[in-house]
Amino acid sequence: MQLTGWMEENGRLLDRAEIEIFSVSRLSACGGEFLLETDDCFIRDKYHIMPGNPKGKPVITAEPIVSGMSLDEAIQTAVSLRASDDAVTTLSGGVDSSLVAALAGLPCIAVGLSGSHDLIAAQQTAEILDLPITVKEIGIDDIRAALDDVLEIIPRVTPLDVEIGITGYFIAALAKETGAKRILTGQAADELFGGYARYGRSSDLRADLEADFAGLVQQRERDAAVASHFGVWYSLPFMDERVVRASRTFSPEELVKGDLRKIAIRSVAAKHLPEEIAWRPKKAMQYGSGISSALAKIAKSEGCKGCRELIQKLVPDKL
Repeated sequence: MQLTGWMEENGRLLDRAEIEIFSVSRLSACGGEFLLETDDCFIRDKYHIMPGNPKGKPVITAEPIVSGMSLDEAIQTAVSLRASDDAVTTLSGGVDSSLVAALAGLPCIAVGLSGSHDLIAAQQTAEILDLPITVKEIGIDDIRAALDDVLEIIPRVTPLDVEIGITGYFIAALAKETGAKRILTGQAADELFGGYARYGRSSDLRADLEADFAGLVQQRERDAAVASHFGVWYSLPFMDERVVRASRTFSPEELVKGDLRKIAIRSVAAKHLPEEIAWRPKKAMQYGSGISSALAKIAKSEGCKGCRELIQKLVPDKL
């Protein structure tokens, strides 16, 4: 058998010797982030977090058997399973990444333009949590140089994918510089717990969350493509099946109430973080890092009205 990633069974990490003797049916009930090739088939984690394009054999998507847990216990279990020695946490200072950072206790990384919201918030949060952090200040010239790479790497080219892809490009590059192989993130918390402003206007919040969660596959493909470019990969505690199931036990009113969003996860975070971090308003990474405004300046310098027009100029066949 050839394993990429890691596997667990009911909260216990598996070593390769165990995996070698498990039956396909037992392996198909395991959790983790993995792509496993056996003699007869491929088995991959439920949400296809571990990238790969298996061919030539049947592909089985695992359906992990997990115990029902409270949201707090589920998140703690998910993070502890992923907090390996070869990992770092990418920290923006928002509630999602801060909760992961606090529970993982790993070194943190942060990227952004000088003086950007995320760099300042990440450094302040790391200091409060007494965690080591490596930051990388990036400039407009760095972003312009990375833009050509990102346009070639990401599978779907839209202004939003480019903005987030460039942010991820510098995160993955910094992780590699620190010697890490795995990057823990807070991704999927918004789609599970109602983090976006539009959810406050939703007429059917549960349906909107389910649709957005299903749509995360495109985000994972983008992020995995950029991370793979640097030989690292993302690890997503909030996409642990225990957390996903726990998130679905909350009523819409327990998730979003007017302008207050992600109430359930903020309530959990308040047990592990100072109140000012647990209830800190959300700021999207492309804005918090300063990448979005920097791309707008680059577009203007190249005679374009915005990021979309810049993309059309650089890769007209992809947009």
